[in-house]
Amino acid sequence: MRLTYPQRLIPALLLLVAGGCVSTGTFDRKAAEAESLTREVSRLRLEQAEQSRTEADREKRRSELVDQVTALTELNRKCEADRKSVEELLKAKEDTLSASIFELRQKVVELSGSNVSLREDIAGILKGRNDDVRKTSAAYEELQGLIKDEIARGEVTVSELQGTLTVTLFEPLLFDPGSSKLKKSAGTTLGKLAGYLKGVKGKSIRVEGYTETLLSASWSLQQFPSGWELAAARAVTVTRLLQDGGVTPLALSAVSYGEYRPLSDNISELGRARNRRIQLVLIPKPDNPEPNRTRINADERGSR
Repeated sequence: MRLTYPQRLIPALLLLVAGGCVSTGTFDRKAAEAESLTREVSRLRLEQAEQSRTEADREKRRSELVDQVTALTELNRKCEADRKSVEELLKAKEDTLSASIFELRQKVVELSGSNVSLREDIAGILKGRNDDVRKTSAAYEELQGLIKDEIARGEVTVSELQGTLTVTLFEPLLFDPGSSKLKKSAGTTLGKLAGYLKGVKGKSIRVEGYTETLLSASWSLQQFPSGWELAAARAVTVTRLLQDGGVTPLALSAVSYGEYRPLSDNISELGRARNRRIQLVLIPKPDNPEPNRTRINADERGSR
């Protein structure tokens, strides 16, 4: 073990005392100095050890701080990279959103224009319908006056519904039971109707034939096996008379409904009599009628 200077001094002093070289007072003083030096050395060593520990702690702390700074620097770098990525994403989203907003505004403008056009179309349609209703009402009044005698006798009725006029002619005015041949008395009434209808514009005239469920005694089953045939024959007969009276055939059509659309019951004689009838239905023509298929087919055959 290595001895310090005070520790080496004490034995020497003891030797001097033992040899009588120094006095007792001098020895005590030197011994006290040696003891004081010993304590000072111990204190200094303790301070040195403390300083060493403090320096180690400082080094450790410095190393930890360096690691923390390094980690924070890396985190800051990643945050910066994330920030740039978010900015680029937001910029792309902003561009897309701006484009979408522009497209939506364009669509709004287009829809606004379409709405204006649609309102104008609706207004035009409503005006046209109102005009049609007024014209139909006027036609209704005119027809009422034209055949007022037949109406008064219950042979004919005139009705109006949503711009459609219907003239109903019952069997006793036009035909004998089971026959499709017109009575002579029917010519006057149908002649008046033909004279009016040939001046009608913008209307289709559908001639509808109706019968009832019971066969009359004079019904020829050989000629008319069912009510379909009899109603069809009567409708065609009236259609031909209207055409002969000057009504354009382009506006005419004939339809048979047989016994399947009765006005009244088919139980009582009065009900069956009301069901045996001819109806002239005036229907507004569509604005864009379908093309004439016969003419188209003829043109197609000619082009081959």
